[in-house]
Amino acid sequence: MAVAHKSTHKNAVRSRQMIKKAFAEMLNEKDITKITVTDIVEKAGVSRGTFYAHYMDVYDLYTAIQSNMMETVRSAIDLIGPRALILDPTEVIARALAFLNEKKAYYKLFVTTSRSDALVARIKDYVGERLTAEVDETFSEEDRKEVKLFIYYSLGAIEYLVRSWLDDSIPLTAEEVSALIAKTYLKSKPDVLTNLQ
Repeated sequence: MAVAHKSTHKNAVRSRQMIKKAFAEMLNEKDITKITVTDIVEKAGVSRGTFYAHYMDVYDLYTAIQSNMMETVRSAIDLIGPRALILDPTEVIARALAFLNEKKAYYKLFVTTSRSDALVARIKDYVGERLTAEVDETFSEEDRKEVKLFIYYSLGAIEYLVRSWLDDSIPLTAEEVSALIAKTYLKSKPDVLTNLQ
């Protein structure tokens, strides 16, 4: 019985992956409002029943993908902690790029869609909120502005580099981009962060 359960679980995971990949490819062809469940199941090669076993509709699928990405970001921040991330983001950046690199072609599809800006902004806003909340607890009022400005500046630069790497504008490996981002961040840290260590 356990073997059948494992097989069923693997099939469910595989079906969800096929549905998500088909959906991502379609988002590069047309707006989400024009994508139907029929379009997705035909492209994915699964039945409507399989789709509805996992998702209520196209928007539920998109929400599930966004939630998965957000959970990955939350877990990475929780693992190292916001303060440690502010002081040295090397580990989180390396983990994030390794995660993206595992399915680079898939994540590239999401970065190049018309809806990618909203998803990327949601992730960036969440990271910014977590880090600036830590800044408010850790730094004097005098130092907060400088540290927050540095965080937002860094998040913008990181977003640009990761997007450029995902869409192959930067001919570097995930490890090289990760190292470049970490090196640039650490070299440009304001004195208040350097002195905190």
